[in-house]
Amino acid sequence: MNRIKGNREGEGNIPVHSLPHSDTSTPSIHIYRFKNEAHHEAGSGSLRPLPVTPLPTNLYHRHNYYEILFFEEGQGFHEIDFHTFPFQSPCVHFLAPGTVHLLSPAKECRGYILTFTEDHYNFHGTDGKPALTGMPFFKKDGMHEAALSLEAKNQVYLKNILDNMAEDYLNSDELNKFVSSPYLQIFLQKCCHISLKSGTVPSGLPGITTHLIGQFQELVEKHFRKQHEVKFYAEALAVTPDYLSKMAKKHLEITAGEYIINKILLEAKRLLVFSSLSSKEIAYHINIEDPSYFGRLFKRKTGLTPHEYRISVRKSTID
Repeated sequence: MNRIKGNREGEGNIPVHSLPHSDTSTPSIHIYRFKNEAHHEAGSGSLRPLPVTPLPTNLYHRHNYYEILFFEEGQGFHEIDFHTFPFQSPCVHFLAPGTVHLLSPAKECRGYILTFTEDHYNFHGTDGKPALTGMPFFKKDGMHEAALSLEAKNQVYLKNILDNMAEDYLNSDELNKFVSSPYLQIFLQKCCHISLKSGTVPSGLPGITTHLIGQFQELVEKHFRKQHEVKFYAEALAVTPDYLSKMAKKHLEITAGEYIINKILLEAKRLLVFSSLSSKEIAYHINIEDPSYFGRLFKRKTGLTPHEYRISVRKSTID
């Protein structure tokens, strides 16, 4: 059986969970059940149970893939990038690559854990699809809503989709892996619709950003550690830096440059709290050659030095 892999390389020693390379022509998608979940079958015709998510989940960690947690039963707390989400089933939680999180159940959780890559989502093409980073719950601008509560009718609707996905997954062959991508698209579109109707998207912000801004966010996510200039992203998108900043201001309420800086600082905060790297090492990790400049930038944006931030947030988050 293919299993998710863990490593501590390249991410400032924060544990990183990775999906295995797909052994088929379809990019990776995997479906699991929760670790504390009692044995159950997925779908009425299943011949065997879904596997349990294989890696340790009792420590802060992150993934290099997208993850959706569908809670049919259970409650507790989910810490996602310095935000604590108390949850009560039924609900859905969403995790983008790079997000640091820790799930702390208070009651046994039952449901589905869906893991997939951006390549899997785009397997059938991108025409007419919103970018993953443009969806309300995967946005990279700090304005996302990572937890979505469900009414009974929406729980049934989404569970039916996941039941069918799980059934095909368990009867794993090339055809069934191929059809999982349309299931995923329908699931995410329904979640977008629920999110917009429920008003969980911050007031005044569109639920789904334009294709250009979605592409910009995806590029920043891939390159922000090395590329800090708006010009780099504008050239990659074949627009001018001024136009990109105006579009970012319209759809994200901050300029393109501010968006990049916020992403860099979020990564710095993650490493300060969840890794043992020094401030100097963190500066190099995010390609800031002058550690003193990093310290000044961090204090200007947060009001605290990196050391002060590490002490204050670790005390409240970890202790």
